[in-house]
Amino acid sequence: MIRNFIVLITVALMAASCLGDASYSNKYTADITFEFDESVYKNYFGADSTYVLKDEDQGFYYDPSLVFGQTHETDTFLGGFLLSFLPGEANGALLKPEHVNDRYRVNAPTGATKSKCYVVFYDNPDNTKMPDPHMVFTYRGLGTCTIAGCYVNNTTLVARKVKEHFQDGDKLTLKATGYLNDKETGVSSITLAEYTEAKDSVMYNWSPFDMSKLGAVDKVMFEVASTNDAVPGYVCIDGVLASIDIKY
Repeated sequence: MIRNFIVLITVALMAASCLGDASYSNKYTADITFEFDESVYKNYFGADSTYVLKDEDQGFYYDPSLVFGQTHETDTFLGGFLLSFLPGEANGALLKPEHVNDRYRVNAPTGATKSKCYVVFYDNPDNTKMPDPHMVFTYRGLGTCTIAGCYVNNTTLVARKVKEHFQDGDKLTLKATGYLNDKETGVSSITLAEYTEAKDSVMYNWSPFDMSKLGAVDKVMFEVASTNDAVPGYVCIDGVLASIDIKY
């Protein structure tokens, strides 16, 4: 059931702290592709093919070492990470009338690993509506987490808005900042779209995002920055790869 994967951040942290009396060591690679059984999509995702947390839930995880934060009011998604298995349509979607779900639809045929499900990160310009932190290592204090990277792509809505509104000099970027014990460890960034007189580029395919510069972290904060206010801060993420080393 999906409740085995989607949990309160506080519950995950409590579970980690309660294990401190035993002697334990585990080193592994977390390859997070956000895939579930078909029954989960049918029974837990909404009619719009997205999953919004309910009640007091603050985040979800697929691998127990990393929690992806989300803020919401009742069933309304406000910011952070949203699970989506809306089928992508690549550039063909841009030829169709704009749909409200396009903000959560990847501008590609499938997820990064030919998967149905991926996450959409929304950087709400109202920071009070964002989770804090965006992504957290649940076993902090009990080991290390080094994120190698992930795959990123634009949503259909963002690709459309870039084509409609970008002018010379406009740029859309995704930045990830790592922290360990509240101290910054490193920053990685990638260009999602850029327009100049010599260059007109929009990311239309899943592309690797190298996050190795962040080093060992216990949380990561993301920022989607656009020089044009007409382009909203949505980005699709899939295939998060991290090295986990837990000892206690």
